[in-house]
Amino acid sequence: MDLFNGKDLSGWIGKDQFWKVENGTIVGETTADNPTPANTFLIWKGGEVKDFEFSCQVKFQGNNSGVQYRSKAIGDLNDCVLSGYQADLHPKQEFFGMLYGEKYGKRGIIARRWQKADAKGDKDVKILGSVGDKTELDGAKWNKLTIVAVGNRLIHMVNDVVTVDVTENHPDAIAQGHLGLQLHRGAPMKVEF
Repeated sequence: MDLFNGKDLSGWIGKDQFWKVENGTIVGETTADNPTPANTFLIWKGGEVKDFEFSCQVKFQGNNSGVQYRSKAIGDLNDCVLSGYQADLHPKQEFFGMLYGEKYGKRGIIARRWQKADAKGDKDVKILGSVGDKTELDGAKWNKLTIVAVGNRLIHMVNDVVTVDVTENHPDAIAQGHLGLQLHRGAPMKVEF
């Protein structure tokens, strides 16, 4: 199922001053003259996701981004703020493809890149082993991001290599929710999907 028609943002909700379509690509951008005061999201309006596999091509520069999933809206959906799981897209290698809890209680980093983990509580995460390889990833170039979420198993891959493999046993685990694309507050940035 294609979530993006390649022409416009039909089926998505986001702040018009940050999101557009150029050459068949979703583009999110902030500048010094047009910053976002808080993280903001382009949210898919096709319903909540539960068990799924999602893949996209992505590149970013200037700041980190991410793909939010199984997430809850904070306030009204039109506020474009989400809380939940995120496949983080970050220039630091240990964070590129990690599992992050965006506005998700005290969770923050749930598992860094290269970790296989069992997450039982906010900071109760047992590292079970390692996954993937140490190949240097360049966010400014196109990378394939894949998210596989089935039951309590959350797996992220970049360029078909596993970056995290988490068994989510937190008492407040989220079984389903919205999917969204992130623009991060702070330094000017551009992300393309």
